Amino acid sequence: MIAYIAGWGVLGPGLPDAETAGAILAAEGAYRDGVARAPIAAGLSPNEARRCPATARYALDVGQQALRAAGWDPGEVPTVLASGSGDLEISDKNCRSLAQAAIALSPTLFHNSVHNAAGGYWGIATGSRAATISLSAYDESFAAGLLEALMTLGTARRCLLIAYDLPAPGALAAVRKVPVPFAAALALTSERPAGPVARLSWRWGPQDLEAEAPMAEPALEALRAANPAARSLPLLQALSARQPRTVSWTYPADGALRVAVAFEESR
Repeated sequence: MIAYIAGWGVLGPGLPDAETAGAILAAEGAYRDGVARAPIAAGLSPNEARRCPATARYALDVGQQALRAAGWDPGEVPTVLASGSGDLEISDKNCRSLAQAAIALSPTLFHNSVHNAAGGYWGIATGSRAATISLSAYDESFAAGLLEALMTLGTARRCLLIAYDLPAPGALAAVRKVPVPFAAALALTSERPAGPVARLSWRWGPQDLEAEAPMAEPALEALRAANPAARSLPLLQALSARQPRTVSWTYPADGALRVAVAFEESR
């Protein structure tokens, strides 16, 4: 099956946006690890922005990057949001509240604790009434989200995939080791866009497909391994370098997703 990438977005340590990341991943600039820039939650009112958690801010930032690159109206694009752990900062705060003798659970934190909160903020910020799916598959969440988005193209012409995960605070950090924040987004379409474009040929199959390939740059490989959403880096690197490549993501029990990336010039 075939899909095209009309645009993408990224936000993580040393990778503040798709333009900067593209140059680094194409080996046109050195990768320097550092603190990720603060995400931008464009489209929210001041009141909504104050309530918007960091996870949703990351999702909004990269999703809007991808749609700007694609030139799409967000109100017409179905979305798939994938996160390995959801909002662990809110989970930590809620658990701390429940552990107190006098329980005082914040209504805002409870409201934001659901796994599809980022999808809700996406709809508020963009005015989108299109279908949205929020899913989790632990460390395989990016591959699960990509597979869901690709299958969505069977009934919709376009789909936006947003993957994000942030570090766990407090006691949760001992059991969920995600040391750095990272988010990425892909604007996928079943119709070939104008101009040069990346084409994806994909299939789902057994685990005898190629294993996940590491990044050649040690610091980027450390980032890829540190965050479920950063499993997108080999694909983003192929897009940036415009080099044909096959990328695979394995599942421990079910199989693997194999994506062959090729490039077409303007027609």
